[in-house]
Amino acid sequence: MPDPAPAPAPRYPLVFVLGVARCGSTLLGRLLDRHPRVAALGEFMRLDRALARGRPCSCGAQVEACPAWGPELGWIEAETGFHHRRYTPQFYQRVARARSADVVVDLSKTMTLGLMRRWRFTRPAEAERAGFVLLVRDSRGVLASSARRGKDVRRLLGKHRRWMNRLYRFARAQGERALVMHYEELCRAPESELRRLCAWLGIEFDSGLLRQEAADHHLVHSSTSDWLATHDGVVPDERWKSELSPDLIAQIERTMQRLLVYRGE
Repeated sequence: MPDPAPAPAPRYPLVFVLGVARCGSTLLGRLLDRHPRVAALGEFMRLDRALARGRPCSCGAQVEACPAWGPELGWIEAETGFHHRRYTPQFYQRVARARSADVVVDLSKTMTLGLMRRWRFTRPAEAERAGFVLLVRDSRGVLASSARRGKDVRRLLGKHRRWMNRLYRFARAQGERALVMHYEELCRAPESELRRLCAWLGIEFDSGLLRQEAADHHLVHSSTSDWLATHDGVVPDERWKSELSPDLIAQIERTMQRLLVYRGE
């Protein structure tokens, strides 16, 4: 029998997930990492911080001892000095080859905007091959996570709104190169959302994306959320409903409701 035809090249071999902290990007990275053609890298632009602070890989090993990252750190340091300002499209391609992946996904979120500014001036044609997923989570859930860490939600609310507005404007300017996803919808209808994401990427949907058993992932500087640690399945974190006061919920809703990308209920 003739060899099967090779899979078509993905539309976007390099994908950056945009969003704010606690938007659900680690969950999305874990799901995508189950696809045989995709490697999720975690917050790759924060690799230097993970190493400096001894923050382990999501597999549980220190990054230096991780079976995926350990063997690669030598050439990564030689090429970039672990500094994200020296990341280039060719560098990401080399990471993809090391992972035997057709698509690599960087979950660095807000740091992506600075990198894109540099690429726009230094390598615009190559930058056009990147795709962007804007992952939006209900602001009440995002800010409840901050409250759990002792932060003043009312002080953070304005900054949160500015960042969401900035990210939305950036994504909208990319046209078809950007896909907007909502964390809550991903949790409620994972198959349809992941099929939509795969179609946008230009890769086939794989049923392995929906498997619920625990798996080793190698995401650097990934979330240490206790929710993710105890919920391997795609379960929405809606603790904000019982944790935030009614007046604070109302203030968040008033502040965010004018943003088209925000979905309140």
